Amino acid sequence: MVLQNLKNFLNPQPKQNTEKVFRVTVVAFEDKCNMNCGFRLAEILKQNQLFDVRFFNEPFAKNFLNLQSRNFFDFIDRGSKILDKTQSDVLIWGYEEEGKIRLNFQIKNQYVIPNSLSFSLLDSLFAPLSYFVNPENFSASFLTLVSAVIVAAVNPVTNDQKKLKPQILYELIKSLSQDTAPKDIAREFMPYIMNMLGKIYLTNAAFNLNETTVKIIADLFETALKNRQYIRLPIYYGCMYNNMGQLYEAAFYNGADKNLSYLRPAISNYQEALKHLNRNYPYDYGVISYHLALMYFEFWKSTTDLQALRDAVSQLREAEKVFSLTQFPQSWCHIEGLLGYYLTLLGMSTHSHDLMQLAINSYKNAQKIYEQSVYPREWAEIQGKIGHIYYLLGKQNEDEKFMLEARNYFNSALEIYEGINYKTAVSDTRKSLQKIKNYID
Repeated sequence: MVLQNLKNFLNPQPKQNTEKVFRVTVVAFEDKCNMNCGFRLAEILKQNQLFDVRFFNEPFAKNFLNLQSRNFFDFIDRGSKILDKTQSDVLIWGYEEEGKIRLNFQIKNQYVIPNSLSFSLLDSLFAPLSYFVNPENFSASFLTLVSAVIVAAVNPVTNDQKKLKPQILYELIKSLSQDTAPKDIAREFMPYIMNMLGKIYLTNAAFNLNETTVKIIADLFETALKNRQYIRLPIYYGCMYNNMGQLYEAAFYNGADKNLSYLRPAISNYQEALKHLNRNYPYDYGVISYHLALMYFEFWKSTTDLQALRDAVSQLREAEKVFSLTQFPQSWCHIEGLLGYYLTLLGMSTHSHDLMQLAINSYKNAQKIYEQSVYPREWAEIQGKIGHIYYLLGKQNEDEKFMLEARNYFNSALEIYEGINYKTAVSDTRKSLQKIKNYID
């Protein structure tokens, strides 16, 4: 039933008579007194017509919800299975911790790359246990915040979700910003609320950031970090610094112009995040390492600081350790392709034959996914990149053997391009072959 004091709970109506836009599953909380906190939250969330809510209560040990344990893989894997089973967009976990309830939000493909703004499963929102023991204590403000987190976290799949998510998120943010009701929540909850508010605002504005918006969102994350006495575990610092890094990365890529001043804070915040989200939390560690590599690379492009390019390669190597061929084949393939590119540039800059060979090896690794029989165009593109490396080696070392090897790779790529009638690539590859012919002759 709708509780009396929740009548003002934000209940935006989707347009075009579309109801139940987002599918949400609340997993039975791990609470010491078996107080059915998860069931109560699910019943309350059902009052929001945006959400198709179900409560999941299959019994299983939830010791992995203790974020200080080493069972983080179990956390990810169990949630993924429930998401698949329930066909949900967002999974809400709850865990009682020192008389408080910690909420965590899981989505499908939470840790894959390439990605843009990623929600970490470790990003946590704490709420007073009293909210769940007596649901009439729930404030509309807090429920609006939870709703906004759910919508922000969703990776849109359906056309309705893609169309409505920005509109709904805008309305939720508007409601949060205009909320002047007295807050009945203690200050110790503020760091987590501020962090989530920053994440929500960033998700909404990520592709239209300006200097003012960046400042507003940064202030939210910085306010969260200033309340250190209330931050319970180092991993929460890591999440906040990671979100700050994402803010400045998004500002660099999606601002009115590529403002180079955003590169340094993006790098420094990602570096700080890695200090707190170490290899005990491998998925977060891998994603952050990947984004740090991108920022180092952009810094190298803007400054020609060769150490930044070395650091970019180093961070990709760290990400490569997490995103393995067996567990994350597409992410691994993407990393191998980037490594091939970065190592080529580093090898040319340092005149290192060994680095150029490592670049070739990385490109060949990518072909384990982009097999010729299944992905002929992608396979041929990689052949062309390898051919280009051998061409560069031939020129650099004045060695005809490298040129002949380059010709072999370009010829194999040309054969594929002609077979699939990819005219632009055919023309470009023939030009590359002509350059080799001119060099040899």
